[in-house]
Amino acid sequence: MREDPFAPLAEAYEAWYETPLGAFVIAEEEKALRALLPPGESLLEVGAGTGYWLKRLPYARKVGLEPSLAMLQVGRRRVPEATWVEGRAEALPFPGQNFDVVLHFTVLEFVEDVEKALVEARRVLKPGGSLLVGILEALSPWAALYRRLGGKGVLPWAQARFLTREDLKDLLGPPEAEGEAVFLAPQAKPPFPEADQAGLRAGNRGALYLGRWR
Repeated sequence: MREDPFAPLAEAYEAWYETPLGAFVIAEEEKALRALLPPGESLLEVGAGTGYWLKRLPYARKVGLEPSLAMLQVGRRRVPEATWVEGRAEALPFPGQNFDVVLHFTVLEFVEDVEKALVEARRVLKPGGSLLVGILEALSPWAALYRRLGGKGVLPWAQARFLTREDLKDLLGPPEAEGEAVFLAPQAKPPFPEADQAGLRAGNRGALYLGRWR
């Protein structure tokens, strides 16, 4: 079992979202995510972290699975309306055909077996259900930054791997819908909307790629 890279980060994990750049980035990511949200009653978020998305997504039954005990404890406190379960993406502790929607949001970067995690996600989906996957695009400027940090031993990036959208499509096939967000560079200065448009014009891949599979 690998050491938990999130244990020392849990309490302050969402603090970056309160900075000017962090607030812009997370708002852009939320717009992209909401644009792809499928209908349904039940949501499983795999690697739900501290519950940031569980708190915001409009499903009647919400379940957060999280392997990091430290993150899970913060999530339970912040999002008590969700059901929290400790577990791993590669061995979901749920019966098959149990959820309308399964969400992986920047989680595949940290699982040990990406293919197994995706097979498990599909196993627990109800017939006609939707798998929604967000990745930190490997060819974006942000992934380049995270790789540099990881090379210096900075957590959690020291234990991360990065996928491209092409990698994801090789594993899952063509998505029924897709989107991306955050084209500005990590060192961008305000005004961020203009910097984001400049990054898009420059041909940057979005830091976040999202795909939906049925």
